[in-house]
Amino acid sequence: MKPAKAFFGAATGVRASFRASTDSPTRVSVRFTRGGNRLRHIVVEVKPGSPGVVVPWNGRTDAGKVAPDGRYGVSVKAKGAGARRIGRVALHGYRFPVRGPHGSRGAIGRFHAPRSGGRTHQGFDVVADCGTPLVAARAGTVVRRGYDPELYGNYLLINGRATRRSLFYAHLIAPAEVKRGDRVFTGTRLGLVGRTGNARTTPCHLHFEIRVHGRALDPEPFLRAWNRHS
Repeated sequence: MKPAKAFFGAATGVRASFRASTDSPTRVSVRFTRGGNRLRHIVVEVKPGSPGVVVPWNGRTDAGKVAPDGRYGVSVKAKGAGARRIGRVALHGYRFPVRGPHGSRGAIGRFHAPRSGGRTHQGFDVVADCGTPLVAARAGTVVRRGYDPELYGNYLLINGRATRRSLFYAHLIAPAEVKRGDRVFTGTRLGLVGRTGNARTTPCHLHFEIRVHGRALDPEPFLRAWNRHS
C-alpha cells in the first residue's frame, strides 16, 4: 500500500498494489474496508504474465460519497480464492495548511475576538515565521484571489471539493501562487505566510476562515484536528 497516510484530493492518491499469478484473464476484487464494513469495491482484470497490478482509489465510497476519515484495510480476492490482506491506509479529508513550526496568537487571534469598529474576528490566526509555506487544506477550485490593503492583504478563497465549505487564506507575503479558476489538490502550495494588509504590525501569521454558505465557522477545532494527523 502506498502511501500509508493519504489525503482526499491529493495529487498522489491511494494506490493498492499486488501480484497475481494466473494462466488466464482473471477478475480480481480490491476491497477497502473500515470497521468491518466494505466502503469501496474495485474490480480489475488481471492478464496472464502481469508483473504487478496497481489500483488507484480516489477516496470515494461505492455510493460516490467522500469516505470518512479513518484507517482502512485493503484486501484482494480472486474468484474461487480466499481474500488476502495487502495493507492498510489512513485516509484524511484535510491537511494542516501551515507547513512549518507554528503557534497561535492567543485570545486575540481566536474566532469572534473583538476588533476595531465593532467587528469580530471571523477566523483563526496561525502564527509562523514569514516565508513559511502554505498549502491547500482541501482540494478545490480557486474562486477569488486578490489584495485588500485595509484588512486581509494578499488573500485567497477556495471552494472545497465535494464539500459545502469554502476556505479563506489571508495575509500572504505575496500574491498567491495560484489564480482564479485553478483547480488545486490537497497539499498544493498556495504561497507563503506573511503580514500584509492590517497585519503589518502583528507577528507573521495566516488568517484562516471556514465558511458554509457564507456563514463563518470557528476554525480552531478543525485546525487542531488536522494538525494532529498532518
